[in-house]
Amino acid sequence: MPLIRLLAALLLLATPAAAGPTLDRILSEKTLRIGVRTDAPPFAALVDGRPQGFSVDLCGLIAGAIVATSKIEGLEGTMITVGAENRFDALAKGEIDILCGATTATLTRRETMAFSVPTFSTGLGAVVAADAPALLREVLIEGGPAALSQAAVAEALKAQTVGARAGTTAEDWLASGPLSKIDGISVAPVDDHAAGIAAVAEGRLAAYFADKAILLGQLRGSAEAESFAVSKVAFTTEPYALALPRGDEDLRLVVDRALSFLYRQGAILKIYERHFGRPSPQVLLFYSMAALPE
Repeated sequence: MPLIRLLAALLLLATPAAAGPTLDRILSEKTLRIGVRTDAPPFAALVDGRPQGFSVDLCGLIAGAIVATSKIEGLEGTMITVGAENRFDALAKGEIDILCGATTATLTRRETMAFSVPTFSTGLGAVVAADAPALLREVLIEGGPAALSQAAVAEALKAQTVGARAGTTAEDWLASGPLSKIDGISVAPVDDHAAGIAAVAEGRLAAYFADKAILLGQLRGSAEAESFAVSKVAFTTEPYALALPRGDEDLRLVVDRALSFLYRQGAILKIYERHFGRPSPQVLLFYSMAALPE
């Protein structure tokens, strides 16, 4: 559905009865501050100096939905770049109104922020060198029988150094999950995903952990992609959503209404295909279940 037709349809949606604190400021200042991560392709990144990605496209449509459902004129969207280390602080301080990126909705995070309906589903995976030891590949990449043996997993990762992006759910899982109990294993935080994958290539890390969608996005189109192997199975479930200020149900309603409309109309599938290829039956089911009825 063309964007103009989509926004025209959004005009038919119910207008919120009253604005909450963040939405009230948006309407008063006529400025929507969109926080865009610069380091999470294919969800949000700077490409030739411009924000691009799956989540960026979604936020672009949501900005239009706020204009349509609130019936205001002259609203300007301002893109503010954030990173993994400061994205939540920027949201809590009111520096941004919506966080567009690759953000996993967790109960702990809901103590300080709100989330939209789910926007994507992935899971934690690992990347290792293509010529990594067979046992390491089996437990982290192939998910073979050895992956079910605690002894085999411990043997594969004993005294190894693995990496994760600081401030992510991958770092939290490595710090407190099952691998943390392995004798001699150490976790090295890295500044960005590209640095983590480079450390694997250089042999400084036995494996680098991140959400599978991000790992595949980092390697897609790379001339060195065949030098790495990415997990075929996921170690966790990572439901992505757009992060919003806590306590503003009116803004959350506007965002969820827009997302649900996109899901029901199938417009989300065009955005998905643009960044990830043809949607699978599982993807179709995910978005049909994530949409809330009007």
